[in-house]
Amino acid sequence: MTIALQGEQKKMRESFGSLYVGFPMAVIGIIIIIATMFRSYMQPFVIIFTVPFGIIGAVFGHLVMGFNLSMMSIFGMVALTGVVVNDAIVLIERINENIAEGMPFFEAIINGGARRFRAIILTSLSTIGGLMPLILEQDLQAKFLIPMALSLAAGVAFATVLTLVLIPSLLTILNDFRLLLHRFRKGVWPRRVDVEPARDRHVDPLQDTA
Repeated sequence: MTIALQGEQKKMRESFGSLYVGFPMAVIGIIIIIATMFRSYMQPFVIIFTVPFGIIGAVFGHLVMGFNLSMMSIFGMVALTGVVVNDAIVLIERINENIAEGMPFFEAIINGGARRFRAIILTSLSTIGGLMPLILEQDLQAKFLIPMALSLAAGVAFATVLTLVLIPSLLTILNDFRLLLHRFRKGVWPRRVDVEPARDRHVDPLQDTA
């Protein structure tokens, strides 16, 4: 006697099998792209740290709306990974630019949050607003896609609030570790802005060498 999963369970198992490969590859691709853009190996991980909170928001959205998690919900969470990082990239890019312009570290963070607050909120609201007609649709043909749209909308809403609070906090913690590392290697405490890679963003290395 043999026992085998068939039907919907079999399809779900096969789909999860492809996600085990596709999802890590997508995350690695995001890290490489962000590291190249920010010229930092640590800031991409700060951004990726917000992804689990987006997934928490997606699960919470299912509970509030009374939907069960399905395969389409999982696909929506995978798509959410690429959407959630957008707000964090916009915020960190502004903070790095402030540091490159010579602004003190904490002032750069506060100014970056203030300058990018409207852009982050409007981006998230437009994404959620575009998905709401599908989420509220009562037609049976749309029921199949609602869990995916719900994952995206709820995840973006939850991650947006955390982006404005969590990202500056994580950047400050990362700066603390850089200060400790510099103190351990050089024996002196530098300024916070001196250990940030973005400080040399507008410096021409060829001109310095000359």
